Formats: sequence, structure tokens, C-alpha cells
Amino acid sequence: MNKSLALKNKIYLFFLLTISLFIFIYLLYFLINGQRGMISYFKIKNLNLEYKNISSNLSEKNNYLSDRVKRLQTNSIDLDYLDEKIRQHNGFVDDDELLIVFD
Repeated sequence: MNKSLALKNKIYLFFLLTISLFIFIYLLYFLINGQRGMISYFKIKNLNLEYKNISSNLSEKNNYLSDRVKRLQTNSIDLDYLDEKIRQHNGFVDDDELLIVFD
């Protein structure tokens, strides 16, 4: 009777350890590869860095364009910048300038 009780305890212990092992493997898998796991964390972290870089580039471009708009507003017009833009878009040349065109 003692042997059957010892065998019964060993079987319970074996099943307990097996179930614990499967639970541990399950939790470890989702810790690494789950929706909120470590792999997802590093992917989101890299996306965050990418978006910060994109945001800073867009911010610089926005500052550049707002500066260009500010230069052409009627209350604070920059005549040199206006002259440069007219020359670029319309091809105007002053009387004392020589235009050389390369094909």
C-alpha cells in the first residue's frame, strides 16, 4: 500500500511538473513573441524613432516654407528674395546683365 501511495505521488508530481513546464513555455513564448512581447516592443521602438526623424524633417521643411511665405507677405516683403523669385519663374534679366544659355 505504501508503494502505491508513493507511485501515486510520483504520478501527481510528474503531471504537476509537466503542466508547470507547459505553462512556463506558454508564458515565455508570449513574453517574447506576443502582441506585447519583447519583439513587438523593439519594433514599436524603431517605428517611434523613424516617426521622430520624419517629424523633425517635416518640421524643418515647415520652417523653411513658412520663412519663404513670410518673406513674400505684403507687410514685410524682402525685395531681394522677390527679385530672385521673379527671375527664376519668369526669366527676367536686367539691362546691365548678360544672359548665357547652355544647351
